Amino acid sequence: MGHPVSRETLAAALGWTASQVTAALNQVRSVEYDDHDNIVGYGLTLRETAHAFEMDGRRLYTWCALDALMFPPMIGRTARVTSSCAATRAPVRMTVTPDAVCDIDPAGAMVSLVAPDSSADVRSAFCCHVHFFASAAAANAWAGAHARVAVVGVHDAFRLGQSLAQRLKEPALPSYSSGATEARP
Repeated sequence: MGHPVSRETLAAALGWTASQVTAALNQVRSVEYDDHDNIVGYGLTLRETAHAFEMDGRRLYTWCALDALMFPPMIGRTARVTSSCAATRAPVRMTVTPDAVCDIDPAGAMVSLVAPDSSADVRSAFCCHVHFFASAAAANAWAGAHARVAVVGVHDAFRLGQSLAQRLKEPALPSYSSGATEARP
């Protein structure tokens, strides 16, 4: 973690073929690549964003506030999150563990959420609307100028992130076959 990942490395980690990895990556529009076609981000990224995500001495970034709250439960590690209020630019900091959020500063911090649309580009359909705010007043003022936005407390957003992380960790049926079929009696 904390360095670019080649398609070959990803295939080996997943136990997939290179063509399966390529097919999967071709279906998601928001994957970030470096100049050598290595993966550098998908929700959690090496590229600087407004949401710093420090874990195990490494600084990474997330695309949105919910990602910062979702990744610790997903990967089972604690992160120190530093962001800024989308309305006032005031700093917003917290520690996010797999089980809880603590040390929230300021204590009344909020998160904006929006129901994602059916776009394949999660970053432009969802992440660009999901921010931290220093207070309910700042969040509500910002949300009032943006359609479809709801404002929730950090703990509520964390519970949503935990739920999403759990669903993403559940085993899924393989989506990318090698093309071989098995005869059935």
